[in-house]
Amino acid sequence: MMSKTQFFTSTRGKVAFTDNNGTGLPVIFMHGLPTSKELWIPVLAKLPAEWRLITFDLLDYGESEKIARATNHKERADTLDELRAHLGLEKFALVAHDLGSSVAVDYMGKYAVHVDKLVLMSPPVYPDFVEPFIVKLVRLPRLGEALVTVIKPLLFRIGMAQGMVHKDNLTPEVLKAISGGFNGTDGSAALLRALRWGRPFHMFADYPAIIASIRVPTFVVQGRRDPYIPESQVTRLRDTIPGCKLVFIEDGAHFLPLDTPQQVAREIKAFLSE
Repeated sequence: MMSKTQFFTSTRGKVAFTDNNGTGLPVIFMHGLPTSKELWIPVLAKLPAEWRLITFDLLDYGESEKIARATNHKERADTLDELRAHLGLEKFALVAHDLGSSVAVDYMGKYAVHVDKLVLMSPPVYPDFVEPFIVKLVRLPRLGEALVTVIKPLLFRIGMAQGMVHKDNLTPEVLKAISGGFNGTDGSAALLRALRWGRPFHMFADYPAIIASIRVPTFVVQGRRDPYIPESQVTRLRDTIPGCKLVFIEDGAHFLPLDTPQQVAREIKAFLSE
C-alpha cells in the first residue's frame, strides 16, 4: 500500500511524493509516460517494509503541478535532485520505468554521485528509438488536440493494454488512478505536452556518452513481449555499462510494474540486496 501523498515546492513547481519513512535502504521510484507514482503500488507491497520507499509524480503528471509549459528531461533530472535534497538523502537507489529511465540517464549525467545502484526498466534511451505509433499520432497538429480531448480514456486503455500481457491487472481502479492526473482542460494540455516530449534523435543525443560513463551497479529489466522497446536497445545497455545485468521477464510486456509485479519486486529486491 502506498503512503499518504505529500508535497514539496521545487524551483519548477509543486511535486507530489510518497515516503514510507523506512529506516533502511532508501529507494526512489520514478514512473514514465503516461503513468504516475501509482504505477508502483503493486510492487511496493512486495518489497521489504524496512526499506525507505519513495515515489513521486513528475511535474505535469499525477498529483504534481501542471506547469503549463514545455519541459525536458534535464529539467526533470534537476527536480529529482531537489527532491533528493528535500528528503535529506546523500545516497539512494534509483528505480525508473519507461520515460523515467530517460530522465534517469540525464540524472546520471549530472548527479551520479548520489546514486548507489540504478535500475532501468523498459528503457527508451537511445537516439534511434522509434516512438510508438499512438505517440506519433498525438504529435500531429490539431489531430493530437482532438484525440486528447475527445477520446482520452480510450487512449489510455489502448496504449496501456497493448503494453501488458496480463490485461486483467489493468483494472478500472488502476486506470482511474493513473489517468486522473490528466483530468480537465489543464490535464488534457499536460497530457499533450507529455506525449510531445521531444524527438529521440535530439533529446537522447548525448545519452550514449552518458551511458558509457555509468559506473554504479546497474540492472536492466525488460519484458520479453514489450511492443515498444526493442531488445537490441537493452542488450546495448548491458554491453555498454561495465558489469550491467540484464534480465528478461518472459511473460511480461512494457508496463512491468502492473503487468508482472511479483517478478519485478523479486528482481529489484535481489539486486538491491546484493
